Amino acid sequence: MANIKYFSDQGADTVALQGRGMFGMPNAEFAARFPGVKGIRYDGFSMRVAYPIAGGGDPLPVTRMIEYKAFPSRHECDARCMTARGKVMRCECSCGGKNHGKGMFTR
Repeated sequence: MANIKYFSDQGADTVALQGRGMFGMPNAEFAARFPGVKGIRYDGFSMRVAYPIAGGGDPLPVTRMIEYKAFPSRHECDARCMTARGKVMRCECSCGGKNHGKGMFTR
């Protein structure tokens, strides 16, 4: 069984989000609140947002969903992890999915 981990990439920072605190924000409100952010759909009318694990505050957009394996090998992150892309990203690195697919967002 795998766990799904959710992350929000805000500039250079990556914030881990609570899966239980996730909800859908209407598309128009999402676009006004997070201009230029490509989030992940909740359904046809809304985008996924969630609260940060560390501390409270306002909800943040979900930009990456990582399927973290139940029994990971916990190997060191490498180019396969950092530049991973696709609809379902699977990870078993020592970073716990924090760096997985992160290379796509660098300039």
